[in-house]
Amino acid sequence: MPLLRALFASLAVVLVGCSGSPAQPEGEGPLDEALGQEALGDAGTPDAGDSLAGLTHIATAEYQLFYLVDGRVLGLGSNRAGQLGVGHSNPYNQVPPVDIALPQGLRFKDVAGGGFQSVALDTLGRVWTFGQNLYGQRGDGTTNDQPNRATTPNNGHPYLVLTDSTGETFDNVIKVRSALLFNMALKADGSFWVWGMSGTAIGNTLGIAGDGNTAPRNITRPTKVPLPQGVRITSFTTNDTSIFALDDTGKAWAWGGSAAAETLGTGRFNDYARPNPLSIPTRVKELAAGGSRWAVALDEAGDLWGWGLQGTFLGLGPPAGGWYPVATPRKLSFPEFGSRKITHVTANGHATHVILDDGSLWGWGDSAMGEVGNGVMLDFATYHTPYQWDWSNYQKMVFRPVQVAPGVTFKALHNTAQSFYGYATATDGTLYSWGRNKTGVLGNGVLPTGDVAGRPDSWNVATATPVPAHRLTVGIPTPSK
Repeated sequence: MPLLRALFASLAVVLVGCSGSPAQPEGEGPLDEALGQEALGDAGTPDAGDSLAGLTHIATAEYQLFYLVDGRVLGLGSNRAGQLGVGHSNPYNQVPPVDIALPQGLRFKDVAGGGFQSVALDTLGRVWTFGQNLYGQRGDGTTNDQPNRATTPNNGHPYLVLTDSTGETFDNVIKVRSALLFNMALKADGSFWVWGMSGTAIGNTLGIAGDGNTAPRNITRPTKVPLPQGVRITSFTTNDTSIFALDDTGKAWAWGGSAAAETLGTGRFNDYARPNPLSIPTRVKELAAGGSRWAVALDEAGDLWGWGLQGTFLGLGPPAGGWYPVATPRKLSFPEFGSRKITHVTANGHATHVILDDGSLWGWGDSAMGEVGNGVMLDFATYHTPYQWDWSNYQKMVFRPVQVAPGVTFKALHNTAQSFYGYATATDGTLYSWGRNKTGVLGNGVLPTGDVAGRPDSWNVATATPVPAHRLTVGIPTPSK
């Protein structure tokens, strides 16, 4: 996958016009998120001057980002594969955010983006998909893919997922997520569903269906994951290749991602194709997975547990002879926090972030593109001159937690394993973003143009900075240096 991602990073982005289909539904109150680590927090009833007014969810993805505002879905960033859902799949960067091309008057309660596909959930519990369909991510029973097209059909037209793999109506969904090349949904009855790539084309997603099947395949319609009798899932997350879920007893489960057994944290390397519980002796309240390297769990006592193929990303310090694999959950120690407890945790592609009980924000990981947010970033003008990005490990590591945006108190985080940037909400309602801005996803008005193989770091922001986000109305064309 690093080689392919390096190839993706070298592709030029073509700037063309956009013709979305805006919808103007009635307003909707703040969403009670199923995943606490992604919620905007208890915003109450914001007044007209509050930057959170109407905003109920921020969905970060690798190349695209979505804001859920008063039941509307606003898209920002790349449309290279039609993943913005604006009605066409012409490749370009969209800044400022625009309404995606969904039916007039339809209201939404969740949205998510992955690598080259996206998924939205309407208030009727129905799922809509848009973007790449090379591996069945659309959920329509095919792998028909129509990229780089303005004519119908094309990847940019949102598709209503009508039926599951058994032919039954696919509805009663309460939460959606998207990984690098597959989608997931949680139903009100606690059942869990997947569709998309279960193979090795990019990374290794073998076993995501949880049914014991280890053969490479495309899952082209939503397929129910067979969980043990009585297990009811209440929240979930994903990295590029694996799935992590919590049940209603606070037990964590993991499956998928054949090639990175330590990342599952189950210690059962050969049993990745079925859900297995993690050995964490306390009740877990939040899960977060970073890239395809590591994962963490936050328990109800405010302690963090970590595991992964590259344990160095867990804040354990410099690598001891390599990747430092940690096969099963280990309770982590952070003297930097003193007596403070962790209240929220998220991870992006290269870094982990936590909010403590005093509202302070902390992060650690690889900050080559500013992913930690504390001002640390590689200068690609002098790194491997002429510019070369190789996605290697530990290029600009922040090995131990450092405070991000000192003096600001925070209440929510909005990061996913597919993003190489971060978003956080301060207690006063201000939104902050930082990290890679190659497609304009930071919500700061920068519209990247030109050859991304020049100096893409010139668009990046290494320090957590206040941004207008969903209130942004203009984009400033900005070429790379």
